[in-house]
Amino acid sequence: MVTTLDLPAVDADALARAREELAAAFRIAAAHGLHEGIDNHLSLAVPGRDDLFLLNRYGPHWSEITADDILVLDLDGHVVDGSGQWEVTAFMIHRGCHRARPDARAVFHTHQPYATSVALTVAGLDTRLSQNAMYFHGAVARLDYGGLADDDAEGDRIARSVGDGASVVLLDNHGVLVVGRDVPHAWHQLYFLEQAARTQVLAQSTGRELVQVPDDVAGRTRAQWLADSDAPAALFAAERRLLGL
Repeated sequence: MVTTLDLPAVDADALARAREELAAAFRIAAAHGLHEGIDNHLSLAVPGRDDLFLLNRYGPHWSEITADDILVLDLDGHVVDGSGQWEVTAFMIHRGCHRARPDARAVFHTHQPYATSVALTVAGLDTRLSQNAMYFHGAVARLDYGGLADDDAEGDRIARSVGDGASVVLLDNHGVLVVGRDVPHAWHQLYFLEQAARTQVLAQSTGRELVQVPDDVAGRTRAQWLADSDAPAALFAAERRLLGL
């Protein structure tokens, strides 16, 4: 079993809940087909700490991840708590993002099919196309492909793409990165990002001219999305109920 930390400023109960919540996010993502087997990674800053974060150990399939599979790491890569090993690209990307954006407590990286598909196109996600896409209007960054993030330089380069306040990064030729204030917030964005991308791909597949809303309408719609601050927690709770988590 995973033990809890005996360190100042770490609440053992809060840490246990954080592990359970992050583990649930993996299984929910798998249920929606937003995973790649044992690859890709989700992380969460340890409650009350900016220098420790939770990350999945390498090996388990996303559909089977439990709290015992969640490691506590420091920014030097030491496994402070938990059993198992981390995957190098996971550590480099998430360590970089948590250092660059301490306010981004949850960092989700996936190769989910539809969002990744639009990351393979020059135009990317059209945030003036669907209501779901307008959730991300003005909040999407792009980053050109730089190879596997197997060193500090590439991890930090990816992290800089979220350093200016973006909540979603389309990683060209690669996948997506989503940051949130907590696990439900990150999941809410990940879920609707895939919905928006799927709708866009389907609309584009018709070959017909697409209807875009004006920029100000898209911006106002994003503000309306953000005004419902309870929606992320409500969606995440519903997902957990459906899977018995």
